[in-house]
Amino acid sequence: MGKIKEIHNATKEKILEIAGRFFVKHSYRGVSLGMIADKVGIRKASLYYYFRNKEDLYFGALERILDELYVEIEVIVKKDLPSDKKAKALIIAFIEFSVNKEKFIRAIIQNFPFRKKQMKRFAGIEKKRDDIVAIIEPIMADCIGSKGKEMDLRIATYVLIGGINMIMEEHIYNDNKKDINSEELADKFFDIMFLR
Repeated sequence: MGKIKEIHNATKEKILEIAGRFFVKHSYRGVSLGMIADKVGIRKASLYYYFRNKEDLYFGALERILDELYVEIEVIVKKDLPSDKKAKALIIAFIEFSVNKEKFIRAIIQNFPFRKKQMKRFAGIEKKRDDIVAIIEPIMADCIGSKGKEMDLRIATYVLIGGINMIMEEHIYNDNKKDINSEELADKFFDIMFLR
């Protein structure tokens, strides 16, 4: 039974990877389940074993990316490092993740034809985002220390993540990827955020 589950999981991951690339390249409306099935090497009907419909697959691809980010962050948080080193490592991880995944994340979010019935799915995405913020907040608290007694840590964490996203957008959409030095940017963010 273990081998079957392993094959199932590998196939699902392959579907999500290919679907993600297709959604970036062709947009939500430009992708058909048939296109994805052909590229994966399975019948279209087999996709329904893994996903209910194209929308389910779309959200699955986005959730997969957020899960990857959470795992990267969790590894850093669990390291036996002082908080300032963890904070810098987190900033570097966000920058490098953004460089590698930004176009995918942007395309996935911007190209989806939003309707009220998807609110529940977006709530799941928001939950994953909140989990990411929650795991970072204690490190922010340690780094801010006594300077930020009255500071709202959630907002400070959003400011950090939002600032990184804006810088990454400028670099990525202006095709300046080669100009990105994640360690240098992390030092600048750290100095600004923690008033060093």
